[in-house]
Amino acid sequence: MIFCTLYNPALDIIYKLDQLQPGVSLTDIPYESNPSGKGINIARVVRALGEDVCVIGIMPENDIMRFSRYLEDLRIKSFFYPVEGNARINTALMEKGTGAVTSIHSPDYHWSTRIQDEFQVFLEKHVNKGDIWALSGSLPQGFDSDTYMKVISVLKEKGITVMLDSQGLAFNMGVRAKPDMVKPNSAELEAFFGEEVEGVHHIALKGKRLLDMGIEYVFVSLGSDGMIAVHENDCLLCSAPAIEPVDVAGSGDALIAGILVAQTRNFSFVEACRMGIACGASNALHHGTGIIDNDEIWRLMEDVRIEAV
Repeated sequence: MIFCTLYNPALDIIYKLDQLQPGVSLTDIPYESNPSGKGINIARVVRALGEDVCVIGIMPENDIMRFSRYLEDLRIKSFFYPVEGNARINTALMEKGTGAVTSIHSPDYHWSTRIQDEFQVFLEKHVNKGDIWALSGSLPQGFDSDTYMKVISVLKEKGITVMLDSQGLAFNMGVRAKPDMVKPNSAELEAFFGEEVEGVHHIALKGKRLLDMGIEYVFVSLGSDGMIAVHENDCLLCSAPAIEPVDVAGSGDALIAGILVAQTRNFSFVEACRMGIACGASNALHHGTGIIDNDEIWRLMEDVRIEAV
């Protein structure tokens, strides 16, 4: 089973307007409303690829039913630790003609360390040897920066394979617990090492530094340029297929999902990289996050170019 953590759930609401006119009341505007979060994005792709997956997270009690039913309809399991309140709301106003998007985000959660500690205990009840866990996203305000480090330590003791995808202190501290896999982007890599990283070879060297710290797999995402992947003595530049992207939001999460599924299926390192890149590319070809096409994945994998660095 693949588990995806959800520390910052939100409801994404998208309105599609002909034109945004400040001060004017607009009625009968088409919209979409879906539960969101990096853990959900990853889980959607994992499930679309045919693997069992579970989202486990903190959930405001007024929205537990909505999130649970949404995931159930996608055949995704869920375990939620209830807290008071409502889920955050992220609103996007999209102008059809220009493509301009105005985004409005409600404040981040601010939860106490008591919630942090209780959720840690809740997580531990669902740990089973042999599972794969993806810890992704930033931490809520009020949580200690070593939260991921503590979770990773527990998971590793239980024989769990762990992927970490975060930023800032949460990532820096998490790396200390030696997760099996990490997926920083180039900016996060620079922030971690405290210096500018320029060029493929420099990124590769920093990836190898992370291996020296005890990480087994390092995947540095480069956006539309693909990814640099480092494992044991292999350092690979994985170039994405040439596509005309429709919506790149969530492509990094789709990449993670592809890698995790490849791990579940015991793919080789090279083929895991191919699947990750193909999933990210497929997501970019569709509107919405966590949307891929299975047949498309296998075609895109053949167009992923991989070369040693």
